[in-house]
Amino acid sequence: MPESKRTGFNISAWCVERPYWVIAFYASVIILCLLAINFYMPRRMMPYVVSPMLGIVTMMPGLSAQEVETYLSKPIEERMIAIDGVRFIRSTSQDGFSMVSLEFPYGTDMKKALVDVQALMNVVQGDLPVTGANLKPSWVVPIDPLNIPVLTLSITADKRWDPVSLRQLADNAIINRLKTVKNVYSVSSYGGRKRQLQIVIDRTKLSAYGLSILDVKRIIDDFNIARTAGVLTSGPTEAIVRLDSLPTRASDLENHPITAMPGGKAIYLRDVASVRDTFQERRSAYHFVSGGKIEETVAVNVVQTPGSSSPKVISGVLKLVKQLERDYPGIKIQVAYDNAHFVDILFENMWEELALAVFLTGLSIFIFLENWRTSLVAIITLPITLLLAIFCMVPLGLSLNSSTL
Repeated sequence: MPESKRTGFNISAWCVERPYWVIAFYASVIILCLLAINFYMPRRMMPYVVSPMLGIVTMMPGLSAQEVETYLSKPIEERMIAIDGVRFIRSTSQDGFSMVSLEFPYGTDMKKALVDVQALMNVVQGDLPVTGANLKPSWVVPIDPLNIPVLTLSITADKRWDPVSLRQLADNAIINRLKTVKNVYSVSSYGGRKRQLQIVIDRTKLSAYGLSILDVKRIIDDFNIARTAGVLTSGPTEAIVRLDSLPTRASDLENHPITAMPGGKAIYLRDVASVRDTFQERRSAYHFVSGGKIEETVAVNVVQTPGSSSPKVISGVLKLVKQLERDYPGIKIQVAYDNAHFVDILFENMWEELALAVFLTGLSIFIFLENWRTSLVAIITLPITLLLAIFCMVPLGLSLNSSTL
């Protein structure tokens, strides 16, 4: 065909005439995609999808499961029908505990739904029957089964730390320090021994003084308070008076006066009971296997913020763990579960499968066409094409996970 009759744009001819432009384009694609993979796109085990579920939790110790269903779960369910867009409402009632679950369609603005449910619960709270339940307000929480812990730490200690003090360290210092790590959503502890002041009453001594257990309970409730006691005014100055009699030691409880005898002698709690500074009754425990040895430890679970990169969060937490071991001599923090390990396995498998696929494709083309140039073009083009696909994922806000890889 004559040159004058050629129409349209010939991309092949354009690329042949401008090879440096093509090389620069592919080089920039490779560099940008590698930067996005290594520094920008978050890595997760599973893709994160916003859960369309909310939960309303209400607690009232002392009520049976049937009473919880009658006085708490059912009234809340009936009022939650007014929430716009709710699809299903389910409830679970146990002794002293109620959970009402609300499910919305996927794509619902869950922040707005959370505010709507909280606003309606402020009204429902006042409508609950007078069973004492409204003394413990309900709270609304998102139910997110995908936001599971990405890291579990096992904390042990030497003889300088007893089980109670180790759990207190985990509940306070360690959890508060770990929450400062970037993209850490929540931190919780589990296992170990929680401190408790226990009062063991001697019924014989109690009856000898003509007292009952209710008398002891009333005195403990009266003294176990921390609240304001008014304002003390002296001329132009004022001072806030605060009453704080919360017991922190066993001796604080032992010195509580219960009553006075006819002769004026005061009867203290130590006269009819013994107070023990010990730990709560164990209902659960956490054990960690290290070197073939099973140890009872305190577990700390770390949950990352939705959409963040698991390896980066875990790396930041582990850096802080080394600092915690230096700050608190005698404790040892080991990794019991590391989600980043499985994410790294995903990436290793991806690179291995990619290399194998490119090699087999080039080999097949060479066997059938017997042209090494064509095989080389395929070997170069396939990885770049896949990198272009990953580059298109960046503006969509997708992460590198088991599904996208």
